[in-house]
Amino acid sequence: MNNISKILPIKKIEIPKFLTISSMMLMIIFIYSVERIVKDTIVINEMGAELISAIKLYGTLPSAVLAMIIYTKLSNEINKTKIFHIFNSAFVSYFLIFSFILAPNTEYIHMNLSSVKQNYPFLRYFVSIIENWSYSLYFILAELWGSVMLSLVFWQTANQVFKIDEAKRLYPLFGLVAQLGMISSGKLLELFSNKEVFQGGWQQSLEYINLSVLIAACFLSALYWVLTNKLVSKDIINAEIIKSKKKKPGFIESLKHVFSSKYIALIVILVLCYGVSINIVEGVWKAQAAAVYTDKQDYVRFMANLQTYTGYVCMVAMLTGSYILRLVSWKTAALFTPVMILTTGTIFYVFSIYQVEIAGLMPFLSVAPIAIAVFIGLLQNVLAKATKYAFFDSTKEMAYIPLDEALKSKGKAAADVIGGRLGKSGGALIQQFLLILALSFNPSISYLSPGQALISLSNILFMIFIIVMFLWIFSVHLLAKEFDKITEDKFKK
Repeated sequence: MNNISKILPIKKIEIPKFLTISSMMLMIIFIYSVERIVKDTIVINEMGAELISAIKLYGTLPSAVLAMIIYTKLSNEINKTKIFHIFNSAFVSYFLIFSFILAPNTEYIHMNLSSVKQNYPFLRYFVSIIENWSYSLYFILAELWGSVMLSLVFWQTANQVFKIDEAKRLYPLFGLVAQLGMISSGKLLELFSNKEVFQGGWQQSLEYINLSVLIAACFLSALYWVLTNKLVSKDIINAEIIKSKKKKPGFIESLKHVFSSKYIALIVILVLCYGVSINIVEGVWKAQAAAVYTDKQDYVRFMANLQTYTGYVCMVAMLTGSYILRLVSWKTAALFTPVMILTTGTIFYVFSIYQVEIAGLMPFLSVAPIAIAVFIGLLQNVLAKATKYAFFDSTKEMAYIPLDEALKSKGKAAADVIGGRLGKSGGALIQQFLLILALSFNPSISYLSPGQALISLSNILFMIFIIVMFLWIFSVHLLAKEFDKITEDKFKK
């Protein structure tokens, strides 16, 4: 093999294609990382941390289903190239409209439904979503960007272009290059939230942030054009649409085909468990972070530093992952992420629940216990994301490659878009159920400061977190058997 090196196992003939696709991922991750912080900043500061789980449940989940219906319909009518540009422009358009038109005029476009919340306290979170609809819609679209543009559209393109042996060498390296997007997003957000430079406050920062997103989206479309017009055949990218012209399966037929597959069902469980576990931990952590950083620009700067740290650690993890994937089995590599999240998540919850007791045993500490909990949560987030990008994404995408075109496309749409949203919405459902239950038995919770109600549920959320993690690990064992079997059968043929 004529590789650049053992560390970067890329053949010379693969360099143009690799650089183009990894640069696409860089732009997607940049936008995703920027909008992930912006959406949380808006909702947590304007609506409260509890509303994150409410929006994910009542808004993001049904929107994900709608996105899959739209994608399935479009994939039967037009090619993937047009679909890519449609989704790219649609998402970024709203981010810009919000920044320059809606955000400065929320006092005129938002509703006041406080009387409804007082009369129907169990509906207070749902009503708040409607009341602050522009914030909610921004959060929903920022969430869907990762599911649609990264998990579905990007990886589907990569799976059409690369074979299994190429994927083992190159997929971890996509993330390595893409982490530059996360690092640059952190540095850029740190600059745009600098109060000395941007003295116009949060509104000015928001406008500059989403102008940078527009530039990244334009580069993304240009890179996709280069890939589909200069580097690979359009017939490869649009292989499924060419085959499907003879018969166009409907949405219901596609779902029946997908969910009759045990293989896809196991992938869905993995995606679900990741989404639920991360959502349960991050919900409590973000509520604590918001209590420490009450100003929007300060909160953005803190999260921007998180992005930067995560990017650097992920780059190391990607290099390590590329090497490890060539040495260990699919099963071993797939277990790295749940084991890391289980370990770091447990440490975070133990300190969050017993932070006062632990702080009492260490009187030399000069900072508040909640600040220490926020720092531990930051470490948990960095390490969890690093193993996710290095191992979870790569092993999950490798699992699709041996499948036929129908399952590879429609199955991926169901597993990644609906599965991903159900995962995060599942964690949101758990949090919302517990919040409403607590509100029913103790109405005084509604008078707590934003985020405190969610923090008070840490004990119960920790127990649920442990159960989800063991389900994840068990599902990896089952999928590994199916993966080895289908791969062996395909090679025999």
